[in-house]
Amino acid sequence: GGTAWILGAVAALLLFASVLVHELSHALLAQRAGIAVPRIRLFLFGGVSEMEAEPREPRVELRVAAAGPLTSLALAALFWLAARLPVWDAVPGGTAVVTYLATINLALGIFNLLPGFPLDGGRILRAWLWSRHGDVLAATRTAGRVGSFLGYGLMGFGFIRLFGDHMLDGIWMILIGMFLNQAAGMSYKTLLLKNLLAGVRVRQLMSQPVVSVPEHASLEELVGDYFYRHPHGSLPVANDDRLVGMVSVEQLKGVPRDEWIRTPVRSVMTPVSAIHPLGPDEDCVSVLERMMREGVGRLPVVVEGRIVGILSRRDVMQLFKIRSDLAA
Repeated sequence: GGTAWILGAVAALLLFASVLVHELSHALLAQRAGIAVPRIRLFLFGGVSEMEAEPREPRVELRVAAAGPLTSLALAALFWLAARLPVWDAVPGGTAVVTYLATINLALGIFNLLPGFPLDGGRILRAWLWSRHGDVLAATRTAGRVGSFLGYGLMGFGFIRLFGDHMLDGIWMILIGMFLNQAAGMSYKTLLLKNLLAGVRVRQLMSQPVVSVPEHASLEELVGDYFYRHPHGSLPVANDDRLVGMVSVEQLKGVPRDEWIRTPVRSVMTPVSAIHPLGPDEDCVSVLERMMREGVGRLPVVVEGRIVGILSRRDVMQLFKIRSDLAA
């Protein structure tokens, strides 16, 4: 029993490493094309290389997308050859682990070649449609619809498997199908958002004048004079008109109610050094992505330390809705 657990852990770690190598191949090709890849995320259903920008032409998209499946297929071939080496005869279960890794990398490569966005095969399909018609948005919409269709197909096949002796496989397929269907829709909406908000700067959407809280105010004053009168989840904290931090309703929850009257705002606020405020000429799409990544709803806009405005996710999404409605 102990050997089985050890072999299972080794196989899981090497599978994790295989997915990482798959994503590193995407990142390497993207960086060669001049696209920054600040991070790679690995999660339950695989991984994703988070590129700072979309490929600018179809051939770049094709090279970046194809790198992952080809890498997985190459790893499958290497593990298959390794499984034939006599060295594993001295390692109980070693051949089974290496053979499993060959099989799973083969499955990973083939699955990612399915022509549904945002899978690698869907990106290859998008590159082909993009090169034929010259419209990346229409190509993304078509590839995304294929991705949604594949997602529904996987969910349907998973339900069928539930009624056999493969309940675990069926649940897994349903989850993957749901993920693929959701990711396909979100990928198109993200690209649509970037297209409709291209060139919009923070200064065009920021709210003015800004309601700010003095850093010396008590939490009692913060609630009565600010949060109740200006119903926002967070507010900037200022010394005169210079930004010193942000304070939110959530931060109040850690302070007992009877201590509010003698607790100053500066003792619970997030300091300006941890906020990274916005500049008025920043791109709204990049700012929105940052807000969603960091889980913040509002950020102050600052020029030379002075608060000149504040931007919320709601402001950006409202403009997106108006533009998308008018475009439709």
